[in-house]
Amino acid sequence: MDDTRQRLLNAAGQTFAEKGFEATTIREICRLADANIAAVNYHFGEKEQLYIEAVKQAHCHRGEMPQFDWTDETPPERKLEDFLRDMMSMMVDDESPSWHIELMMREMARPTAACTELVRSFIGPMFDLLNQIIAEILPVGTPAGVRHLHAFSIVGQCLLYRYHRPVGRLLIDEGEFRSLWNVDKLTRHITDFSLAALRSAARTSDAEAAP
Repeated sequence: MDDTRQRLLNAAGQTFAEKGFEATTIREICRLADANIAAVNYHFGEKEQLYIEAVKQAHCHRGEMPQFDWTDETPPERKLEDFLRDMMSMMVDDESPSWHIELMMREMARPTAACTELVRSFIGPMFDLLNQIIAEILPVGTPAGVRHLHAFSIVGQCLLYRYHRPVGRLLIDEGEFRSLWNVDKLTRHITDFSLAALRSAARTSDAEAAP
């Protein structure tokens, strides 16, 4: 990524997170990024687009869909674990700047066009992929609404470990926290927990369908 573009994104993210969209000026972003206003026009066109790109970076860092080495023979349980590992690599990121979470919390509290764009470009496709995996585990014909509830529950587990980290530190011993709060352990736990719920739902559905 162009260094000037990244500097602008970092400066914009910090400032938007602290002051909000309306109170932030392009001039102060440029001052913090050591760039000129023409650079904003070149890379983003306008303040709103700069804000949208900052929110996208705050949410998913890379801004693009992951690539998985799945084939037609890949079991859905493996797909779910791969999916969750990718999610948790974003959720449990000790190197991401604090403004990522601060900006996302602000955006979720008062959604803007950035939220719509984030859903269109990243969250929506990821949600669709998760639903495809869930559909392979649940019985054929499971209503879409049921699949969606399972998908929301799985995503909710992942988001907890990103946005509730300060609370987690207060609830358990620091040593235990450091031991548990890592990608491998959390991926394994959420995978096992989610598969148990999905299999239970599948058994219930089969029992209800039995004559």
